[in-house]
Amino acid sequence: MQNQAERRPLAVGVIGTGGMGARHAVNVHRFVSGARVAGVYDLDQARAGQVAAACGPAAVFTDPAALIAADGVEAVVIAAPDDTHAELTLACLRAGKPVLCEKPLATTAAAAGRVVQAEAALGRRLVAVGYMRRFDPQHLAIRALAHSGEIGQPLLFKGVHRNAQAAAGATSAVILSNSASHDLDSARWQLGGEVQAVSVRGLRSRAELQPELCDLLLIELIMADGRLAVVELFVNAAYGYEVSAEVVCQRGTAQTRQPGAALVRSRGNRGVPVASDWLAPFQEAYVAELHAWVEAVQTGRPFAGANAWDGYVAAHITDAG
Repeated sequence: MQNQAERRPLAVGVIGTGGMGARHAVNVHRFVSGARVAGVYDLDQARAGQVAAACGPAAVFTDPAALIAADGVEAVVIAAPDDTHAELTLACLRAGKPVLCEKPLATTAAAAGRVVQAEAALGRRLVAVGYMRRFDPQHLAIRALAHSGEIGQPLLFKGVHRNAQAAAGATSAVILSNSASHDLDSARWQLGGEVQAVSVRGLRSRAELQPELCDLLLIELIMADGRLAVVELFVNAAYGYEVSAEVVCQRGTAQTRQPGAALVRSRGNRGVPVASDWLAPFQEAYVAELHAWVEAVQTGRPFAGANAWDGYVAAHITDAG
């Protein structure tokens, strides 16, 4: 087996160059020494060209299928719209290429199940799913403490997930399958168990929103062994983006700290800045996730993050919800 210094950089193709895809491409280019951006695709070809120029330059593809099939692309990152994830991942499996698919793996459990079945038929794991909280230092720290036995066994997961503003055209179902997908995975990962039952309650926070949109959700989970999880998800919190998690154990709790690089005093107030979106707060996790994925692809060792089964379970829970 080659050591890291002897390995040729992994040629990565990125499908989707919006906020998340562009972040992945730039992170591969700048921070992942074991990989390079070989090609990009986006329906917005001008945007794809800008990202390609910033990353190499990389080749710009006019068709995602051509990128997946290209001899010069060895592995693929999918950051395209949610409803394309399953089919693009299946195309990667047919090509025999490792893939890191942004969450959700699919918008329905049935589609996610087809991915799991296709991967199982190959007899090797090629699918990774981008639940990057599994690589976030704060989330890793509370999980390690909760499972150390120092404060007893973990009993309850409590998650809070707030966005400044819902995406245009968002529906209750999309909020559940997209945003809440992270929290459902966190509950399973932090507690180390599977979900037996899910209950979702929602309300519309503003009269001007369309009547069918519930932008504030309360999700309650009962695990197979009787332990509990609860998540508050509010996608129109207005003030900014925040995620926190707490694991309540038998003799204490472990909770993430609210991020804040500096204490700011201004205009009669003292506090810490709140991020406007999810990209900056989880930058360290995104880079760590890419490092782990590239290392797994190059060495053949299992990926330390979420796999196709985890993506399927999250889709199954959201279907039930």
